[in-house]
Amino acid sequence: MKRRDFLKSAGISTLAAATFPALISADSKKTITINTEKLDEEKPAFKEFFTSSDSVRSGIALGGIGTGGIELRKNGQFYNWTIFNNHPFGTGPAFELLNWPHNGDEESFLFFIVRYQVEGEPVKLKLLQINNSLNEGGLTGIAYYFPWMSCVQNIEYSGRFPFVNMKFSDPEMPFTVEMESFSPFIPHDVKNSALPGIYFNFTIKNTSAKKVNVMLISSQRNLVGYDQWDKYFVSFVQKKEGYIYFNQSVEGIDNRWHTSGNMGMASLSNDTTYQVGWEHRHNFYENLLFDNKLPNAEMTEGRNYTDPTSGKKVGRMGHRVKDQRMFSSLAVTKDLDSNAVMEHSFVITWHFPNNYGAFNAEDKDKVEFDKPYTAAQKITKNIGHFYDYFFGNASEVAQYMVENKKDLSQKSKRFLKDFYASDIDQFVLDQINSQLNTFVTSSTLTRIGKFALREGMSSEKYWGPNNTMDVMLYGSPMVLALFPELQKEAIKTHRDVQTEKGEIAHGLGFDLDYTQQGTWGVYHRVDLPGNYIQMALRDFLWTNDRKFLDEIWNSVKDAVDYVLNERDKDKDFMPDMEGIMCSYDNFPMYGLSSYLGSQWITALTLSVEVSKTLGDKEFEKKCKTALDKSAKLFEEKLWNGKYYRLYNDYKGNKGIDEGCMTDQVIGQWIAHMSGVGYVLKQQNVKQALRTIVDMSYKKEIGLRNCSWPQYKELFPIHKSDLWVDQANTCWTGVELAFASFLIYEGLYEDALKVIKNVDDRYRKAGLYWDHQEFGGHYFRPMSAWSIVNAMLGMGVNQEVFSFAPKIPKNTFKMFFAAANSTLHYIAEQGSVSFITLSGEWKFKKIILSNHTLKSEGLSVQIDGKTTDAKIMVDKNKSVSIEWPQTIILDENSKLVIS
Repeated sequence: MKRRDFLKSAGISTLAAATFPALISADSKKTITINTEKLDEEKPAFKEFFTSSDSVRSGIALGGIGTGGIELRKNGQFYNWTIFNNHPFGTGPAFELLNWPHNGDEESFLFFIVRYQVEGEPVKLKLLQINNSLNEGGLTGIAYYFPWMSCVQNIEYSGRFPFVNMKFSDPEMPFTVEMESFSPFIPHDVKNSALPGIYFNFTIKNTSAKKVNVMLISSQRNLVGYDQWDKYFVSFVQKKEGYIYFNQSVEGIDNRWHTSGNMGMASLSNDTTYQVGWEHRHNFYENLLFDNKLPNAEMTEGRNYTDPTSGKKVGRMGHRVKDQRMFSSLAVTKDLDSNAVMEHSFVITWHFPNNYGAFNAEDKDKVEFDKPYTAAQKITKNIGHFYDYFFGNASEVAQYMVENKKDLSQKSKRFLKDFYASDIDQFVLDQINSQLNTFVTSSTLTRIGKFALREGMSSEKYWGPNNTMDVMLYGSPMVLALFPELQKEAIKTHRDVQTEKGEIAHGLGFDLDYTQQGTWGVYHRVDLPGNYIQMALRDFLWTNDRKFLDEIWNSVKDAVDYVLNERDKDKDFMPDMEGIMCSYDNFPMYGLSSYLGSQWITALTLSVEVSKTLGDKEFEKKCKTALDKSAKLFEEKLWNGKYYRLYNDYKGNKGIDEGCMTDQVIGQWIAHMSGVGYVLKQQNVKQALRTIVDMSYKKEIGLRNCSWPQYKELFPIHKSDLWVDQANTCWTGVELAFASFLIYEGLYEDALKVIKNVDDRYRKAGLYWDHQEFGGHYFRPMSAWSIVNAMLGMGVNQEVFSFAPKIPKNTFKMFFAAANSTLHYIAEQGSVSFITLSGEWKFKKIILSNHTLKSEGLSVQIDGKTTDAKIMVDKNKSVSIEWPQTIILDENSKLVIS
């Protein structure tokens, strides 16, 4: 028998025999065995370990407020492009541009490459990212076509919004590359925090003993009109003092369409070389092997041709709808001696003005509001972007960002530096900082300044409406503290859609003025009026903006009247719950509810407070009557000695539910921030919070929304008819708000447990920059900013600032924000100081508790000069300092009480 026939009869292929001849033995022509033990020993299986930290699931979003953004993750790649008014961020088509060969990867739209050559060695190229597909650098299969180009092996990633810092290294590279990326984010400066652009600052250091020629290349794909195929590419190059810029766009499409606009990139050096309009790896990458500079070529016309059938000018490859490609690149080149350093910056900018919020009535029945719209539908309302007001195109944005780079960078960095100078645990600061990301991922800021945050935002869809009223109650402290004018605009969007009866909407569509009937037309929830009243009046007390108060006061009165006239059938001066009618939209409650009642009591308290300011005695009397009766009823019917019950249907047939809800006294949380003191019995509030921690906090899970005495561990959701579990689950926004509430009440260690649990969970999940609830990038966790206020026990009421610090130290520094400024509160033995870090701090009275000040001999100085303040100390050693007129503390000024 021939050897081939013998192997075949034994069931062993020729290939296997050739590969493993030593492993095949035969004690006869009929018996063949394979020694698997020897196989394992000599040819072990390829093995790798994949851990949770290897997953790349979230990153900081680069971009401005309301501009859309690009998410930079720790692998060096860019995800979730939302700059084109595209679904789900806007009403335009989904961004589903495919790379050839159509595997859907996004990393080839923006990328950075280092070409380098060590003296006496061949040229190599390193792509500054980790492999994630076969389409790196605009190529298919670089390992096959260009074996001298590869992705880096290692990336060291660190992020503090708005900054991403990455250090790229590789055993083959004789240098390290550091990249700092950010978009400006400056509290109380909306214009400069809403710029459609990103800075990329590079530092390259030669770590070898030899000279290295380094070429840093930045490439961007022209994505304008990505959803259109009857288009052709256009571009231009600008050479300005200190930088070179290319602008990319298309023509041949309707300039009113969502994706019509322009985008580009600047290189901040007059020595920059460029190649604009390349499409294929041949011959762009071949040239890089032989030339360490780009050819200063404008090749865009080569991407276009005239269709012989139609006579139209179109982009090449036009027969493949979404695969017309055009790249442009900028580069700088430098020889680096041993240990020499090269620094260079790029700026990318965009301008897509067609941000549509509403459609023709004739098309409204064709539109599904949770899906992208088609080109056939006619657009009627362009809400635009705030950046449209200042800039006409991406080139103008680039010029502004280049000319103001130093100032914008310094101010953005100073905010971070000042914030992290606070003497509290870093994980607390990190957790607060992480929620700032939502300003970019989920915000709408129209040309005329209307503002909204989407309730939830994922890469494939949006979740819920804009400015969801009940969710905004939690998330708004961050907006109010850093950009109060945006929070006031958000409140006015709801004022504008209030019904004649006084009802408040649940949320808004894309247009923010509710012309999209039927999209989010929920008015029946009984918590909505109380949500609105609390926020609108808190925002006035915080800013002392009388113009704003005049604009919203009648709507507040209408909301109060609506509840008393329409939602209080049993006339006990409290809103009636009749099942599922609030933010906990799978939580049936009946009669008198602690969640609703605590909010209503605060709404009435604030209404009384502001009525006094306005001299509206009639409304003050109405609200005071309702407040007295509702507060008494709340304590009598809901307090059970340990906490406030979930509900008491004392006039109905549903009885009492002893559920212990985490949010049972959330109204008091709002009252603390509003500087109006306790609206509920102080001792009961603190006891309730202790009980909530005891019953609902589980270190293995987090802080649950609700617990029942009869269910020590979990509520048996499987035995109920509820469609989703909202009792056993943890809502990050509730947890962080509750943690701040604990701090206000002096339960500091309990608060830190809750915050640490949230922080650890999201780090472990790889979703640190993308908190989940009803969709990702959820609005509610922006409640994290209330932790800052709580650390200082801060309340603000019409330029009266009360501070009762809860940080368990006698000496500390803590960052905080006021209506027009950011400051440091500095506690030292025997003194308290305030330093204005940015803006102007306006105040007329300061009340201090929990301090080390002496009761006698106190003085107040501003920048070393004694003021004419009136100082009073009460029996509890609370110090009250009042001035005869409003004081304005300028930037870098210092107020010292000692």
